[in-house]
Amino acid sequence: MKKLIAVISLLFVLAACSRDDGNISNFNPDPKAGGPATDFLYRDIREVPFRLSEKKGNVVILYFWRMKCEECKEELDSLEALNKKYKDNGLIIAAVNADSMHSAPLGEVLEFIEKHGLTFVNMRDDKGFVTEAYNVLKAPQSFIIDKNGTIHTVGKKSLEWMSPENTLMIEGLIKAP
Repeated sequence: MKKLIAVISLLFVLAACSRDDGNISNFNPDPKAGGPATDFLYRDIREVPFRLSEKKGNVVILYFWRMKCEECKEELDSLEALNKKYKDNGLIIAAVNADSMHSAPLGEVLEFIEKHGLTFVNMRDDKGFVTEAYNVLKAPQSFIIDKNGTIHTVGKKSLEWMSPENTLMIEGLIKAP
């Protein structure tokens, strides 16, 4: 029954994203590099709406993490450094905490975000809508989405975001037409 309610709720979220914005898809059942990013509308932890399709023209890193994932928590610090370096140049980082209220209470997640000074967009996906739309089964997982809404890279492991290789890739995507 809970699964049915979750699926129906996911369909409502996806139906709310019915506007056609070029490459950004209303729903992509198999999100992978070269394919369209699935659009979604969600509120961040400060209750500010975040619609992926409205970020078109920017490079977006969609990062899925969990509190029990130590490598995820370390990676968030690396993402914050990347955010500080490129946020004014067209990079948007949107971190999606995929914990349920049972696996990590919201207060614990908010305390962690504040303690680490994470200034990029943070969302709590405790019902799994965005996580399911992107077929995320394990954290960490990241999707780098180019300015046109196409998934450039899917990362299924922890990354050092400030490495020369990754910063060159981000710079290249930011400079691309």
